[in-house]
Amino acid sequence: MEKFFNTCPRDCYDTCAMITTVENGKAIKLRGNPKHPITQGFLCWKIQNALKFVYSPERLKHPLKRVGKKGTDNFREITWKEAYKEIAHRMEDVQTKHGAGAILPFHYYGHMGLLNKQLSQRIFTALGTSNCSPTVCSNAGRTALQYVYGGFWGIDPEEILSSKLIIFWGLNGSWSNLHGYNMVKEAVRNGAKFYVIDPLKTGRLGKHLAIKPNTDGVLALGIANYLITNNLYDKEHVEKHTHGFDQFREVAKGFDIERVSRITNLSVGDIRELAEDLYRIRPNFIHLGFGIQKHLYGGEAVRTIALLPPLVGGFRVHYSNTDREIDLGFLQGKHLANQAPTENQKMHNMAQLGRILEAGEVKFLFVFNTNPLVNLPNQQLVKKGMESEDVFTVVHDLFLNDTCSYADIVLPAPSFLESFDIHVCYYHNHMSINQKAIEPLGGSKPNYQVFRELSEALGLNSGELFPPEREVAEEFLSRSKAVDFTLKDLEQEGFCKMKPRPQDEYLTPSGKIEMYSQLAEKANLPPLPGYYEEEKSKYPFQFLTVNHKQITRSQFHNVWKEEIEPIVLINEEDAKEKDIEEGDWIRLKNDQDTLRMKARPTTDIKRGVVLAYGGLWSKLYDGKGANTLTPDVVQNFGGNATYNSTYVEIEKCQEGLV
Repeated sequence: MEKFFNTCPRDCYDTCAMITTVENGKAIKLRGNPKHPITQGFLCWKIQNALKFVYSPERLKHPLKRVGKKGTDNFREITWKEAYKEIAHRMEDVQTKHGAGAILPFHYYGHMGLLNKQLSQRIFTALGTSNCSPTVCSNAGRTALQYVYGGFWGIDPEEILSSKLIIFWGLNGSWSNLHGYNMVKEAVRNGAKFYVIDPLKTGRLGKHLAIKPNTDGVLALGIANYLITNNLYDKEHVEKHTHGFDQFREVAKGFDIERVSRITNLSVGDIRELAEDLYRIRPNFIHLGFGIQKHLYGGEAVRTIALLPPLVGGFRVHYSNTDREIDLGFLQGKHLANQAPTENQKMHNMAQLGRILEAGEVKFLFVFNTNPLVNLPNQQLVKKGMESEDVFTVVHDLFLNDTCSYADIVLPAPSFLESFDIHVCYYHNHMSINQKAIEPLGGSKPNYQVFRELSEALGLNSGELFPPEREVAEEFLSRSKAVDFTLKDLEQEGFCKMKPRPQDEYLTPSGKIEMYSQLAEKANLPPLPGYYEEEKSKYPFQFLTVNHKQITRSQFHNVWKEEIEPIVLINEEDAKEKDIEEGDWIRLKNDQDTLRMKARPTTDIKRGVVLAYGGLWSKLYDGKGANTLTPDVVQNFGGNATYNSTYVEIEKCQEGLV
């Protein structure tokens, strides 16, 4: 038997370090690496059962070429040589007729490995194609924190254990940040106080404040006003570390605690208690979840919450720790790019893929590390665009998912056990290795191998673009300021900690935390935070979408499809008014579309709010998923998607899925 260090590559806070046992070339056991200070030897339910995913009989083993109508899953097997020849021919034809800008790589974090995610971009960098900005998840929050702090790195999560007050704000830790949640449990056992601020009650740990969705920024302004007017703030700290306090104080004055209570649906007592605890209980740790900023004014909310720590002697919140001094530009091949943009080269907003395809400028779409037909808003417009015969589409994936159904060429990808990689995550500060534990199943190939071989078919200098993976990894580590270890160290230990950036270093024009943001002003946005109400919808229920605990985005759904139902959570009182009971089929509708799901009445969600799981494969049900209802409107902060600014009507219906 052999043992290998592996890392979960899923789009998840935890990025679990594990040890894989292999016998006769087959992986037989996965266990967490007990030495890792964050994941501590414990794997989530999904990865405990990941071998079912790795060895699923549904795995793609050979390249496929479409022979029928798009969307019908009518393919025939071809060789890799045939696939490369066809793809290269189509790319060259598009370049000749429309320019390289008509080629669009579409990718996200379905695989977070630095080689499979970042290195793969080199071929598109060299060609000078168009690209997409990463706007479907956390971009509004990152942009907001850049306006405040000049960067978006945050508190090291290992500080949870020494914190006396911990706030999960818009974060379902027991589902999406399990190891952080476990650290909170330990901190609570040691006397820490814990708050969860969320419209949905998740878990039974700590005090839950069931805030009205999209009013988080108002709560932060109310807390700030209470602290300032009651002289419960650290004047010396504010003077030393902030810019624009006087202007911010004037804004906060408009948010007295009674007004904030009316807007947020939280009691005056709870708001007061939270504010006083922030001042009284230190050190504190605020972890902002990504759901907060997925509405029309979500970036504003993050910006405002980020201003609370300096009022009480702190420096930062925790949001996304990807803003590190590591050389991603080298991996992406920025040094290999053409000096001038190619003809019609554009940076598109990935949240609006349907509109992009509808405009007709994109003629070649290469999808990897994501499943846009499930995960993007305005699902029906995305589907319409992918149905077009004018767009040649290639998809690289492990399974024949919804997006693959509309591809012209489908390429088989390996699981994380079948390729080499190194990983960082957006939560903790440890880099880890993923050793190749087993040979790729069938003819599957990792992203960077696919693009290296495709570059050869295109007549590019593949040796320069894609040197051997180990060489690339070693050079990347040597170029990165946050790294003071080698690849051999990773191979020996499984993981190493990167150097965190200083908490009190702010890359803003003033060199301080900017309550009055000069960077926002330069971007033609209000320099001071505020509260902006969404236009009242004609539909009475706010529709939220979240991940199911058994899947990550849309990954794993097909493996566990028998155990996952398309349900929607609805408050028990709202259900009674609509004569809806557990298990009833209900119809959700708005101007986008209609959708049928099974009702699950509960007291865990606020009145006027309904919640569904957003990553379920539409093809496994009736061809529609939750995102058929979500519009593709984006916000001013980072152009981020606004999934949670969706409103619907609901009604009971008799028929089930068809």
